[in-house]
Amino acid sequence: MADKYCDLVMKGGITSGIVYPNAVLSLAREYRFKSIGGTSAGAIAAAVAAAAALGDRRRQTGEPVAAAVGFPGLAEVSAQLSRQGFIHSLFQPAYGARTAYRLVVMLTGKAGLLRKVACLLAAVFAIAPVELLVALAGLLGIGYLAAGIEGIWATLLPSLLCAYGAGVLASALRVARVARRNLLGLCNGSTQPDASAPALTDWLHARLQALAGKPDDQPLTFGDLHAAPRYPGEPGGAHAITLQMITTCISHSEPRTLPFSAAHFWFLREEFAQLFPASVVDWLVARAGTPEHVDGRDYYRLVDGEELPVLVATRMSLSFPLLISAVPLHEPARRERRCEPVADAEPRRDNTNVADSMEGLTSGGQSCGPVIAAFRVCWFSDGGISSNFPIHLFDAALPRWPTFGINLVYPRHAEAVSVLAHGDAHARAEQAVFLPTENRHGWQRTYHSIAQPLAAAEMSGFLFSIVSTMQNWRDVLQARAPGYRDRIVHVALEGDEGGMNLDMPQAVLSRIADKGSIAGERFCDFSFANHYWIRWRNLASAYQRYTLDVARTDDPAQRVAAYEAAYQSVATGMPVPPSYRLGSEDKRRESQQLWRHMVEQGQTWEDLGPDLTDGAPRPLPQMKVTPIY
Repeated sequence: MADKYCDLVMKGGITSGIVYPNAVLSLAREYRFKSIGGTSAGAIAAAVAAAAALGDRRRQTGEPVAAAVGFPGLAEVSAQLSRQGFIHSLFQPAYGARTAYRLVVMLTGKAGLLRKVACLLAAVFAIAPVELLVALAGLLGIGYLAAGIEGIWATLLPSLLCAYGAGVLASALRVARVARRNLLGLCNGSTQPDASAPALTDWLHARLQALAGKPDDQPLTFGDLHAAPRYPGEPGGAHAITLQMITTCISHSEPRTLPFSAAHFWFLREEFAQLFPASVVDWLVARAGTPEHVDGRDYYRLVDGEELPVLVATRMSLSFPLLISAVPLHEPARRERRCEPVADAEPRRDNTNVADSMEGLTSGGQSCGPVIAAFRVCWFSDGGISSNFPIHLFDAALPRWPTFGINLVYPRHAEAVSVLAHGDAHARAEQAVFLPTENRHGWQRTYHSIAQPLAAAEMSGFLFSIVSTMQNWRDVLQARAPGYRDRIVHVALEGDEGGMNLDMPQAVLSRIADKGSIAGERFCDFSFANHYWIRWRNLASAYQRYTLDVARTDDPAQRVAAYEAAYQSVATGMPVPPSYRLGSEDKRRESQQLWRHMVEQGQTWEDLGPDLTDGAPRPLPQMKVTPIY
């Protein structure tokens, strides 16, 4: 086994995630995994890869494990996902949502326009036939009452159109009610009563447990990954394996990184029972402590940090809007100060109890404090809404090892990737996988063609391009930056590959899996020496320009007289800062020394140079303080 280490980040893409297992297997032949992350389908791949990495560590350190533990089990997962019909079986619509589910899959898939229109028209008759027929009968009845049989014939066409409009409205309302009952989705991920195979969440739970070598009633947690056995000579660090994924909190309009560190969310058992296996729900309830009983419902505290099950986080990242149910968590909406009786009051630190204290005189021997009086729901949906390719995960100014990224390039974005029109399948797959080997490569510019023969199609393309830009601009810009683009492999997918194609032919599935193997192999030729030097040039340039900006704030000509107190508070500690004060004289002195050092360094560069930005990679990086999400 090689002693090279790497991190890995994978993009969202629904069924396109078939690429990832083989890519991970190819990487595992040359690298050991330290950090793994992803979004949506990439989050599933990241969770599975992390579980396999844990299993591999257990096997390498001599623990007795089953044959399906680690990367051999991941090879079985890859074969399973590449079998025709299997992915389709994972998506099981809830009761009453089957027709709407098929319609969504059809409209978002690769079918032709005429077929999509036909399915849309037929769906109304399937979803709301009674409402449509009642509306039609009512309208025709009005025509009959007005002019007899001739009135029926005279109003037939407008009656059909109006009745169909009523059917459309009734269908939309019915689907909305079904989706709301199913936690704002058509598929909740749980196995349906009439299903012959496990659904997505149940299958994923079984695979994670098998890959990590854990029993079903002890869910794999982030702490299990952090505390995984270490390889001999492995670099130090807090965690043996780090796993992160992105979800989107729709209620707060923000992306969130999983696992939560201290989020303080609660869950309802009846809601989680719709989304997760019973063993996982029981495990969460057992560790939640005493529930909060509010408005007749029991709210359980969701464990976070290392205790959070990987399955829960993965499912929160994979919640494709409308298709897959969102995950509801709850947070306190209002707190009240209440007093509750204290039975056999425990002695206080001052050897008195509540009843003997001054507090007891006013509370009548009761314990008083803020109590949660109301909760509000926070909906978590697909991580791809806010960051579909989180290449920023695990980033460092000067990385100790590379963080590889796997990007999925769809047909309209494939200009920079040469795909052979002819030749054998493997040759086409080879040409469809691209890893930059020169510094000027890897920009992967995109172009969305808006112009269409039909006005409706053109407007639709315009609107979808707006949504895509809103969703992906940050990831796209970061992926093009020097020090990033050289470590991203691009896998070009053809029109019948991945996306919402849930029931792909065997030949297509095999072709996608082959591209995954090639993608992983490409990284074997990655030049970390060149990458590290580029990152240093970026850092040196950004740090110099950042320090120059700091130094200019000490220039009297650049200062504003009204804010002089603020400047002096940082430089000298006087006047005393209004908040976030340093707790000791040593800290205050060190803070002032740091300020002075940065100012002096910036002044030196300003006066004498040299300019470290000259000849640095373009576009220039920007060093700034930003929040961590």
